[in-house]
Amino acid sequence: MTPGKIIVPIVILALMGQAAEAACSFVKGHGLTTMQFDFPPTISVPRDAPNGTILYQTPTKNLQGVNSSYTCPSGYTYGIKNSLGTTTPGNNVFPIGNTGIAWQWIRVEINNAGARGYPNIDNRPSDTWGWNGTQHALRLIKIADTQGELQKIPSGIYGYYYFDSITPMAMSVTSSTSIVAQSCDTPDVTVDMGKHKLSSFPEYGSHATPVNFNIRVNNCPKGINKITYTLAPTPNSPAWNASLGIVNLNGSSTAKGLGLQILGDDQQPLELNKSYVLGESPAAGGNFNIPLTARYLRVLPTGNNGVLDYGLNAGTANADVWFIMNYL
Repeated sequence: MTPGKIIVPIVILALMGQAAEAACSFVKGHGLTTMQFDFPPTISVPRDAPNGTILYQTPTKNLQGVNSSYTCPSGYTYGIKNSLGTTTPGNNVFPIGNTGIAWQWIRVEINNAGARGYPNIDNRPSDTWGWNGTQHALRLIKIADTQGELQKIPSGIYGYYYFDSITPMAMSVTSSTSIVAQSCDTPDVTVDMGKHKLSSFPEYGSHATPVNFNIRVNNCPKGINKITYTLAPTPNSPAWNASLGIVNLNGSSTAKGLGLQILGDDQQPLELNKSYVLGESPAAGGNFNIPLTARYLRVLPTGNNGVLDYGLNAGTANADVWFIMNYL
């Protein structure tokens, strides 16, 4: 019997476990640092400031001696998580509840850029980073119109700077603040138009003697950059010709065929629903005066009988106009 060979197959089973993914980690002995910022008790801003207006920015903090260094692999995630509201990935605006105010984590040393919401991806090679020499500030901005004249902005942690799952840095405010809307006092104005004879209105477009009056803008605080005003018709006195500043008499009037026209102190018609800039600079605050003129005007087309035309009647002649202020 020919000796044979017995071949015994040896199967080596390699149990391959999935390697744990690398993630950001603190340098030994390092951890979270919380930066603390102060707000003044109140922050005054123009009442009608547009969305995106910067309301306040804290003084810059220059970090030195910070033990919050970390090591990250390529492809790590990073960004801010908002502690006061929603976080939108990649967005650098963080709402403060439903106040209409948001905050930003400003990296002053990076061209005053706002740090973006978590997560973002960084594909730089693995490395170790720290915070010494970096510069930071907290900025408040307006993002929506709000109800009321006062908004409370809280103290506490505003957000954390994440790198994967670790948080080397947090931003905190030590005291709450109130956002106060700046505005002026504008008392109602009643203009006595006097008595006029119907003979003052023999034809279409004829008008009575103008009556001068003033809109007072009182007790304006400092810091308002611009004040604009608009004259608008009311439901009781709708516009007859908006471009010429003419409104109809209101429903309680017994006079017919007439309207009321508003003019500037240069005797030029003020267009209704158009914004006009207060001529004086309001930045220093104080009291201001807007001189205007009003006059009755015949709006009934001319007929064959002059002041006896059908539809032209004497009587009470009252009108209402809204005066709308905007503070920017």
